[in-house]
Amino acid sequence: METIIKMQRTGANGSQQVANHGLFSIGGRSNQLLNGGTHQVGHLGLSIGRTRRFAPTVLLMVALILGGCSKDDDDLNGGKNDSFNGTVNAKVENGASYESQISTVWALYDAEINSAGELRGRILSSGDYTNGGFTITLPDIPSSFLVNVQTFFESGMKINGDLEYSEPDAQILDADFFAISADNEYLDYFVYTNAAAKRTTCLFIFADSNVTVKGGKDINVSLRKGWNRIFWTPADNKVVSTAPSGMKWYPNSALN
Repeated sequence: METIIKMQRTGANGSQQVANHGLFSIGGRSNQLLNGGTHQVGHLGLSIGRTRRFAPTVLLMVALILGGCSKDDDDLNGGKNDSFNGTVNAKVENGASYESQISTVWALYDAEINSAGELRGRILSSGDYTNGGFTITLPDIPSSFLVNVQTFFESGMKINGDLEYSEPDAQILDADFFAISADNEYLDYFVYTNAAAKRTTCLFIFADSNVTVKGGKDINVSLRKGWNRIFWTPADNKVVSTAPSGMKWYPNSALN
């Protein structure tokens, strides 16, 4: 059963509890983000033809937020896979300065920000924002919301070239992370990135089976059943399973 919640922008009287996987809709704080910028809709998520389509302009993906993506000796079908186990430990750059504004971080799937600046999505889990960061353990995404791996990479991420899939029937989806005030107002979302001119963003992907995705020299991804991290550099049409140097957590508004 879905729970639909519409939060008021003014007069909120404290937090409301939302069941995991409940559908909700909340307003932003006059669309003002943590660093004083104005929220620009149309750059969140991937357009992959799910029940609610994401905006088609894809600048970067917010399936973000996890402490130090490190290399691992785990081999999966001939490719490298890092050691992410589904628990997010995020230390945000200058994170202490946001503690007076952020109360909770929500991990969402099937998320979007509509033209009215309202955040909609389904809640996977949440964690308190304390000590300049947060910790969230991600449960499985329900199978009915997963999409085909080829659809995700080619129609969603717009990866170019001939891709090979070790398990073409694999189903996957990403999770996104949002800063929420004590009044349940949407404030911002977080990005785990190197913040370089050619930005690499860490995506958090749930898969229902082991699958590798390869193509040319710059597409080499190994996903195992459960939660994974991949690293996407759109400017170079590059997606890999190992982290580049300099990856850190930021509120998205700090990058604009």
